[in-house]
Amino acid sequence: MNKQIVILGSINYDITASAERLPVRGETVSATSVDMFGGGKGANQAVQSAQMAIPTTMIGQVGNDMQGKAVLEALKSKGIDCSRLHISETNRTGCASIYIDPNGDNMLAYAPGANHHITKEMIDNGLDIIRQASVFLTQTEINLDAALYGLKLAHEAGAITILNPAPAISLPDEIFPLVDFITPNETESEVYTGILRSEMPIEDWKQRTAEWFISRGVKNLCITMGEKGAFYSNGTESISVPAFSIKAVDTTAAGDSFHGGLAYGLANGYDMKTCLLLGSACGALSAMTLGAQNSIQPKERVLAFLKEQGIII
Repeated sequence: MNKQIVILGSINYDITASAERLPVRGETVSATSVDMFGGGKGANQAVQSAQMAIPTTMIGQVGNDMQGKAVLEALKSKGIDCSRLHISETNRTGCASIYIDPNGDNMLAYAPGANHHITKEMIDNGLDIIRQASVFLTQTEINLDAALYGLKLAHEAGAITILNPAPAISLPDEIFPLVDFITPNETESEVYTGILRSEMPIEDWKQRTAEWFISRGVKNLCITMGEKGAFYSNGTESISVPAFSIKAVDTTAAGDSFHGGLAYGLANGYDMKTCLLLGSACGALSAMTLGAQNSIQPKERVLAFLKEQGIII
């Protein structure tokens, strides 16, 4: 298997404000700081993948504006192949406004801009790279027709396909059989399945959620559960991995970092528990620093962190 990861995904310019507490509707609170970072689920996932020292290519789109130039340079500086990224003359770069409190909890507003105007032609421009990929990862933060088309090409090429269905949107039935791994968080799982965790013991909820996705053609389910860890099922085998104990500063990129670590593990053919541990370690480390891409740690730090927990990979 060729160890290469291709990510079709969103690229954003993040404006992050830290405050003593999150505002409620109609309220203005005083921020202690305001910072600008590269962000977007796809870009964050690509940064983590590249930081794990595995060849990583991004397919996506930014605007021909100041924000687009900034995020593009940031991605290149992380060693990501950006040769298949398109620069739009008509759509602005995606932008997110993020508010963070001292506990690391956040709320945000997102304007997708160019991320919602990715065409089949842009994806076809990366077809040669998709055909070489061991893992293909996409999200629903881009336009759904683009994500679906990319999954079809990657599935046909024999890559391991991962769909991070975030944010939760209506998905067509045809998308599920194209997905090797679907990776919602708790809230997204409830939106897709209608199965509420509050109505049953958590172990029953996890198993029923797995049955829902797998009955629709998905091969593997992985639920990211924040401080409660991660859960995996393929319909016959289930694995639960507890979260690492950390002091969270900013959880903005934690889920994305998890995906980069998971993709790295799958590309290297590690067993599923090891893949989950790698993803969880990447997510934990990114949550310990303010910002998205700048909080994402390299492979050496990830492996050292795992070693500190008594885990040798």
